Amino acid sequence: MIKIKTSNKLNKLYLAVIVFVTFVISLWLIAKPYFGVKYNYKIGDIVQEDIVSPRNITYINVKETEKRIAEVKSRVPVVFDYRERINNEVIGTLNRFFNQLEVVNSEELSREYGLDVNLINNVKKYLENESFRRNVLDIASHIMNKGFTNLKRSDLNKFKDRGILLNKIKESEIVQEKVGINQIAAGNEIENLVKTYLRDNFITLNRTQIKSIVKIIQKFLRPNLFFNKEESSKLMESEVTKVQPVYNTIKKGAVVIRRGEEVDRFNSPKLEAITQYTNKFNARAISGIGIILMFLMFLTFMVFRTNDKEKFFKDYGIFLLFFLITVLYSYLITLIKPIPHYLNLAVLAPSAAVIMTAEILFHRKCSLALAIVVPIVLLLISGNDPYTLIFSMGSAFVSLYAVEKAEKRIDLLKSSFYILGANLLMAVGIGMLKELNFRELLLLMLWSVGNGVVSVILTLGIIPFFEILLNIPTNFRLLELSDLNNPILKKMQIEAPGTYYHSINVANMAENAARYIKANPLLVRVAALYHDIGKIPNAEYFIENNRGQNKHDLLKPSLSNSILKAHIKIGVEMAQEMKLPKEVIDIIEQHHGTSLMKYFYHQALKEKGLKNNDVDKRDYRYPGPKPQTREAAIVMLADSVEAASRVLTNPSAKRIEQMVKDIIESKFRDGQLNESSLTLRGLMKITVVFTKYLTGLFHTRIEYPDDKEIEQKETEIKKET
Repeated sequence: MIKIKTSNKLNKLYLAVIVFVTFVISLWLIAKPYFGVKYNYKIGDIVQEDIVSPRNITYINVKETEKRIAEVKSRVPVVFDYRERINNEVIGTLNRFFNQLEVVNSEELSREYGLDVNLINNVKKYLENESFRRNVLDIASHIMNKGFTNLKRSDLNKFKDRGILLNKIKESEIVQEKVGINQIAAGNEIENLVKTYLRDNFITLNRTQIKSIVKIIQKFLRPNLFFNKEESSKLMESEVTKVQPVYNTIKKGAVVIRRGEEVDRFNSPKLEAITQYTNKFNARAISGIGIILMFLMFLTFMVFRTNDKEKFFKDYGIFLLFFLITVLYSYLITLIKPIPHYLNLAVLAPSAAVIMTAEILFHRKCSLALAIVVPIVLLLISGNDPYTLIFSMGSAFVSLYAVEKAEKRIDLLKSSFYILGANLLMAVGIGMLKELNFRELLLLMLWSVGNGVVSVILTLGIIPFFEILLNIPTNFRLLELSDLNNPILKKMQIEAPGTYYHSINVANMAENAARYIKANPLLVRVAALYHDIGKIPNAEYFIENNRGQNKHDLLKPSLSNSILKAHIKIGVEMAQEMKLPKEVIDIIEQHHGTSLMKYFYHQALKEKGLKNNDVDKRDYRYPGPKPQTREAAIVMLADSVEAASRVLTNPSAKRIEQMVKDIIESKFRDGQLNESSLTLRGLMKITVVFTKYLTGLFHTRIEYPDDKEIEQKETEIKKET
């Protein structure tokens, strides 16, 4: 017991290490693009590799975006504050000046306003004409209402395309109005503006009067437009933030720069985009992939979990091996650059080969788990490409169905038609979804056919390797072992002919029974053919090979008991030398269970007479173990029934049926079937099959007359006539 516990602990430790290593390697391979890849190229450098986009990368085209921003900036108006209060102040100052001309002497006015005395005297004379004062106030109001800034016209021309936004600041509100630069007055053009206005509107004024008005206006006029730098900046920022960036998308698999090409200003933005995307350690993406992998491993762990620890460790370990192989070759395929856009990872990865190999070698549990897990793994490696998932999952499940009942290697070739048909249908569907042109669709279909062909070829090549390496009883190998031309069976036919024909009958009976209760018929047949190979070295000591006197008549029952027991040990050793599958060897070892050798036990009792206490019944039982599987139990029952049928007198159908029932019931009551998974219903079916077979084997025939009897009868008839 201690040894077993230690072994289980070691198995658990080994499995934990295998699971951890598988997880780490798988995570590293699947999530490698998210660990970061750096490209340290600058404009003018020659690239040393093909730079291919690992994903669909959308990036901001900085140059185009800057152009768009510059266009927007060129249209954003500048802000000027228009202060209406100054207009009133200027007009008020002019009115006060004109009023003072009537009461204050010219010298004092000259000192107060800084005007020339002669100008003041002239204005006093002009005021005699009432229209003069009105003309001055008129022109002043016109310029102030228009807007007057101390900026030069050359400065204003900078805003020609942008325009000007006036903030008209009134007492109770601010009103905004957009105007052109020609609608406001510049500081260096007041003189020309006044002269033009006076000539157009007051043609009666002479040159001296115009000159005087110009000087007065220049003296009293004050700018009422002021450039608001802060508001202009805010407006600019507001409009720039509304600009939508120019996005460009680099398709997955697109070659941005080929090896040997120079990095220039045209391809550098794409290189920068790929560099920004690939040189980041994407912890979130890596964590997401890790969680999915752990979840898949946990689910498959629950699927494979069983009370048979040894079987669990073996099956789950094999699953992890196939899983890791799938991840590895899928990763290697992603290194092929560039992959045409009309293809996907599943078309390039022959995942059906993994599923078919698992189905043939390890049957449904392993292959079904892989059929679910492999498409998800390919989906992750492909960068979440849905077409990869669709194609790989369809191909996986069709391959499961295609090889479900394959017994010969030629059946595997036939199954390729199912896979090719499914791949073609999926390729057409995917091509239509992606709106491929005719040439691209045709290429996708050809690649899909190639995927199916390669999958079958790989499966045919891989299966023999695993058959030999792991000594697995596949249908193909079992069929080869069932060939009666096998050297050991030919040797049995020559040296132990009775055992040979007994084995053939047992094989036929057991195979029919296994098919009827849905066990493994090929495994049962092979095990039945080889179950008595241990009798070959001592063939003459077994009754079916006896050609004269029974040698056991000259031996003590205990010695005969040992000889019969030995054929199991010898058979196991011979099977191991022949490298037969472990499942076959187990059945050879278990086909007698711990049954009692009744004949020799009875002989021993007769020899001891009343002193039968000296005979230990356990010494006359086979060493076992008892049958552990349905297949082993079927071989045991077939062996016992066929042997008993040889001594059946007058083997009628009813007697055969009763004999079969008695033997099966005897094995059942002796507990020989307790450790197998055979049910009572299964035993009833086996009884029917055995009875039917033996009834056919021992059928009666009519006695045919010989030639002499026919001639004699013909002669008698002629004489009578």
